[in-house]
Order: sequence, then C-alpha cells, then structure tokens
Amino acid sequence: MSTSSTAGHLPVVNRHRYLLLAAAATTYLLVSMGGVVCVTGAARGCPDWPGCYGQILPPARPDAIIEFVHRFVALLAGPLIITSAIVGVIKYRSLPWVAWPPVVAIVFTIAVVIFGAFAVLRGLPPVIAAIDFSSALTVLALMVTATVAAFHASSHPALPVRLSFRSGFARLTLVTLAVVFILLVSGIFVGGEGSLARCLGWPLYGAALGPAGSSGWLQTARPVLGVGAAVLVAAIAVQARRSQGAQEPVRSVATAVGVLLLVELLVGVILVALGPSMGLLAIYVALAAAVWALLVALVVLAGLASATATA
Repeated sequence: MSTSSTAGHLPVVNRHRYLLLAAAATTYLLVSMGGVVCVTGAARGCPDWPGCYGQILPPARPDAIIEFVHRFVALLAGPLIITSAIVGVIKYRSLPWVAWPPVVAIVFTIAVVIFGAFAVLRGLPPVIAAIDFSSALTVLALMVTATVAAFHASSHPALPVRLSFRSGFARLTLVTLAVVFILLVSGIFVGGEGSLARCLGWPLYGAALGPAGSSGWLQTARPVLGVGAAVLVAAIAVQARRSQGAQEPVRSVATAVGVLLLVELLVGVILVALGPSMGLLAIYVALAAAVWALLVALVVLAGLASATATA
C-alpha cells in the first residue's frame, strides 16, 4: 500500500477544521438520538413525516418530543456535512482524507434520511433497518475521519495520502473497529422492539433489557462477540502504552476508548440491577456511540502514524 505524503499542501485553516468538528459532533448527536429514539420506542412519536401530527412543532408528548429532537439534529447535521464536502473539494483536494470523506458521507446521509422516512411511515424489516443503522454509523465514521485528518494536518506538514496498517497496533485497531461494527449492527437481528440490544446496546447487558428477537446461532454468538470486542479494546489500551510511546494522541484516544467502555459497562450493570430509566438509557446509547466514534479516530491516528513510520 502506498503511503506517499502530500508535502507542501495548502494548510487546513481553523475555520474548516472547526466546521468539520461541528459536523462530526452533530452527527454524533444524531446517532445518539437515533439510539434514544429506538430504545424509548419513540420512532412512531410523530406518525407522519416530515411534520409531526401535521404540524411543525410536536405535541407535548415525550415520544413526539424525542422524535422531533432527533429530526431537528438531522436537519442541522445535513447542511454541515454538505458544506464540509463543498469546501473540502474546492480547497483541499490535495488532502484526500480531509476532502473526500464528507462527500461520501452525503450519499450515506441521503440513505439515512430515506430509510428514516420509511421507518416512520411504514416501519423497516430487520435487513433494511440494519442497512439504515450501518449507514448512520458510516456517516459518523467518515466525518470523524475527516476531522481527525484535518487536525492532524495542522501539526504535520506532510500528511500521508493513504493510511497504513503495517504495524501490529494499527492492525489491532482496525480489527477491533470491524468487530464492534458487526457487534452493533447485529443487534438489529437479535433484539426485539424496544430492546437495548437493538439500539446501540452492548450485548453483555443488552439481553436483559428488552424482548429478544430472532433466536438461533446469532443470539448465541453475539454475547461471545461482545466479550471478544471488550478484550480487543482492553488490548488496545494496553498496547498503546507499550508500543505508542512517541504518539501521544494515539495513547490518549486509546485510553479514552477503554475508559468509556468501562463506564458503559458500569451503566449497563446499573440498568440490569435497577431496571431501565430514560436517563440511563440515553447515557448508555450515547456512550456506545462515543466508543464507536473514538475507535474510528484511533484507527485513523494509528493508520497515519504507521504510514509516517513506513514512508
């Protein structure tokens, strides 16, 4: 894999870096709110689309308000992603990891909007719901990728054109990201309506929080996959301290991923012990989305570090 660098590229100005950061943060909120809508059963809180009971503002009902906030965040995220893509293509085409992820994100964002409308009006079968959820996670991953690359470029004049995963640590982060992606998306097939497993739930505790969906090998395999993902995250945190001594951003993000996962598991324990509450459920799915976003950031940072080391 080529890891040539773009020497002498146009510096990424602060305005564009913070535009990307705003787009990534809003996309994170969108994914988190999608999890909240799912776990609270608020997807039908507004039975029509794009309005809510034929009005611009929702009625004073919790489910309608939750669904309306979800739509409002989507309304903010779309223009930010589009603006990031336009500016990136015009000014930063020499930095592909800054310019092109938002462009690709537009395609997946359109898919999320279309699927979201069908989910409200008709509901989605599990396979389509899984594609919808995968698209949302992909949009967040793409925006995080562009944001990390833009901030990395501010302190590294020669930004690698491609990521490299030749180092053992970089490959470990990539495998962990793939496992967590499969873990999160597979919840669509094993969790029943309103189950936390279906809504960004980590399977170590998701099975006890809502009705089960399909049975069979996937129901059995997913908890095993969840344990494996937790072990991989722990390995990342340990290996980052052992092998990434010169890469402070990598070590910091790896530590943050491990800490967030521990907090998420603790919240899961509390949910199992005390029973579901809207506040704890919202925290749980927000932590799950944060773990995903930080894992993406870690993969990008590790790939950039590996590319620089092998250039």
